[in-house]
Amino acid sequence: MIKPERIGHVVIKVRDLGRSRAFYTEVLGMEVMNDSSQAGLLFLANHGRDHHELALLEVGLQATQPDGRALGLAHIAFRLEKAEQLEAAYDELKDRGVPISFTVNHGITDSIYFLDPDGHELEVYCDNPPAVFRDMPNSYLGMEKLKFATADPGLPDVLRRMGITVGTPNG
Repeated sequence: MIKPERIGHVVIKVRDLGRSRAFYTEVLGMEVMNDSSQAGLLFLANHGRDHHELALLEVGLQATQPDGRALGLAHIAFRLEKAEQLEAAYDELKDRGVPISFTVNHGITDSIYFLDPDGHELEVYCDNPPAVFRDMPNSYLGMEKLKFATADPGLPDVLRRMGITVGTPNG
């Protein structure tokens, strides 16, 4: 059995490397670890901890839009340390006109899901203290919107649009 230490990095395909570079460095604050744009690649990391956590692979402007019901990667999540950072991230995303997919208190996390310029879904989240989810029947399946984002869709709204019927396991 192979037992990796952790996931090392993710590579995503993008239409325009320059546009994606600006998004990931200016909106998400990632650091360029290696610019191999001559080969259509850019390697990024948070806090310079690794040689890269995310690589962007340019595939051209004619690339088709990801289909939400097709097999493949659903989203990439970026962890924040504190709830205050999550609310500040929400304000930053709104100020920059970044499309918010939905917000949710999963129980174990408070999360904001949003789209990058190519339609890849991303998440910023912060872990919740155990007192927040201790009494939930399933601390992974909370469905409530975040209190500071009531104007944006919640997870049940998104699931309904996708034709997925889900009960409310936590109330």
